Amino acid sequence: MQTRLPFFGIVRVTGDDRATFLHGQLSNDINNLPPNQACYATYNTPKGRVIANMLVLNRGEDLLLIMAADLVETVVKRLRMFVLRAKAVFEPLPSYAAAGNLSDDTAPLAAEAPSLAFPATEENGVWQITLPHQGRLNIGAEEDLPAYDKGVENLWNVHEITSGYPWISAATTETCVAQMLNQHTIGGVHFKKGCYPGQEIIARAQYRGQVKRGLAVLSGTALEAAGAAVMHNDEDVGLFINSALTETGSISLVVIKFSAADIDLTDSDGHILKQEQLFFQPEAKASS
Repeated sequence: MQTRLPFFGIVRVTGDDRATFLHGQLSNDINNLPPNQACYATYNTPKGRVIANMLVLNRGEDLLLIMAADLVETVVKRLRMFVLRAKAVFEPLPSYAAAGNLSDDTAPLAAEAPSLAFPATEENGVWQITLPHQGRLNIGAEEDLPAYDKGVENLWNVHEITSGYPWISAATTETCVAQMLNQHTIGGVHFKKGCYPGQEIIARAQYRGQVKRGLAVLSGTALEAAGAAVMHNDEDVGLFINSALTETGSISLVVIKFSAADIDLTDSDGHILKQEQLFFQPEAKASS
């Protein structure tokens, strides 16, 4: 099953200082990302809020950043502000795209340990990244990628949701710290790499247990919009990150309060939501 994934946009980064500069801006160890490897990373505010999460692909002669298309302009503009004398050039690639490739028998696969880097191969100008959840993401010129298929795109989204791999978009930017989005588990944060914007907040949250919200899968009867509220009675207890259709309605990745792990939840229109999976320990719940 293959389809182009219009959710994603691609940015090319060139220049002698590209890895060093991005190492100081992103949450993963870009300095030590070998050619023909990719990694997850987050780009954060100084307060630790995730502006965007992304894949970073080292093609040897350059780096590619794969993120939500509606955040490309925001992220590139912000990164360019800090380049100063560094030799790093950011170039959005509107003629490039991403495509998902999912075998028929690929089951959801939640991360048990962080994958801080994983392999990528190139054939005829198209790069294929084998993701930790066993889906494959192809990156290349649009004309070299599969056509868009709405049904397969939905199946790809269901696979990422049920595996616990969220994607921030413009609707949810700067709403969560990395741990709320499971980045510490999937490998989006390298805790020994040194300083980057938001590093102190993210490290403190990791080692002092100060995060009070986490990632969960909820099912419902309606497709939910990213950024919409998860409710308990009249209280806002979380927000929707990603959503996809199922035969019975929808399935969504949400960030909720730990204390909302065992209570009745609805969307903002009153539709009942059923808890399917948690990517945090319920016994770790705390008031928020």
